[in-house]
Amino acid sequence: MRIGVTTFGCDGGKSGISQYLINLLAAFDRLQTGATFEVLVCESERDIYVNKTMQMTTHVVAPSARTPVRDILWHLARLPGLCRARGYDLLFLPAGNRRLPWRCPCPTVATVHDFSWLHMQKKYDATRLVYLNHLLPMLIARLTRVITISESSRRDILAHTRTAPDKLVVIPNGVDHTCYYPRDRAVCQAHVARTFGVQGPYLLYISRLEHPGKNHVRLIRAFEQLKQRHGIPHELVLAGGDFLGADQVHRCVAASPVASAIRLTGFVRTADLPMLYGAATAFVFPSLYEGFGLPLLEAMACGIPVACSNTSSLPDVAGDAALMFDPSSSDAMADTIARLLLDERQHTQSQQRGLARAREFSWDACARATYATLVTAAQTGR
Repeated sequence: MRIGVTTFGCDGGKSGISQYLINLLAAFDRLQTGATFEVLVCESERDIYVNKTMQMTTHVVAPSARTPVRDILWHLARLPGLCRARGYDLLFLPAGNRRLPWRCPCPTVATVHDFSWLHMQKKYDATRLVYLNHLLPMLIARLTRVITISESSRRDILAHTRTAPDKLVVIPNGVDHTCYYPRDRAVCQAHVARTFGVQGPYLLYISRLEHPGKNHVRLIRAFEQLKQRHGIPHELVLAGGDFLGADQVHRCVAASPVASAIRLTGFVRTADLPMLYGAATAFVFPSLYEGFGLPLLEAMACGIPVACSNTSSLPDVAGDAALMFDPSSSDAMADTIARLLLDERQHTQSQQRGLARAREFSWDACARATYATLVTAAQTGR
């Protein structure tokens, strides 16, 4: 079976969808399925998704397809002909909540990660919302099979598209246990001090700076309360590149009475993430909405206790391993984080439960279930 895989809409290695595709392709390669995978990619991103040791081919698509509008039009007008010319038996689209074709000469499977715009007002402008609310649901319904990553996203897809329930399968994301695992804390602290200049204990949040969806402002308010009420010695490390509304986060940090204790690292390389987790006292995930929430799983796999929002997919991912709070309340957030920091028994229990929970997820399991779905789609959609 010859399978084409698109990379467009995956943010070039700088988002959760990117990490999904990078890890899934590597797992497909390890599984040695016997299928032939060809990855459609622009030249500048080829090495991000397919390294030289992998038994996969690539087909370079000109960069002119890489602006959002041109990218959408390319999927609608050019991609079907390319599938025919390349002789694909199936097309896999890992960013199906962003880019999809209207028709295709072969069966199609897409991963629809979330419908975040339904839950966060003003995330996108009116033009993009027309595409997301009107065209995209029709494109999703035309797919041979649809994969999503959580029960929360499954409910949204069924409610807002005409996708038949038997065409939709939930396959959770994984975590790379060769990368994210408990490490020597002193080694991690030395690396973080050297790389990011953070010398003492800290709370960590890893997410692109996006306001209001990622909820940095309320986390900053909660951190201020922790400083004022409990005199904690910790810094707050906000790791991630700027995205929509980042200017509001920067202004909030600058105006904070504890601004000197808040660190903005910018985008963090994947190679530095395990060390950043490993030196943290606790990981906080206050996002208002997540289709899955990979950093939550990565932190737990590193043995770092977690406090997170009680919304969308996060309770499903965390299970009983995380302390949860109402993300609309900075007071609730501060109280929950304080339990992790000040109650030694709670801190240890959260570490242990997080490690056990993380062991239930792997990219190999995700890849096996995904490949099985691709095979079913190729057979039924022929």
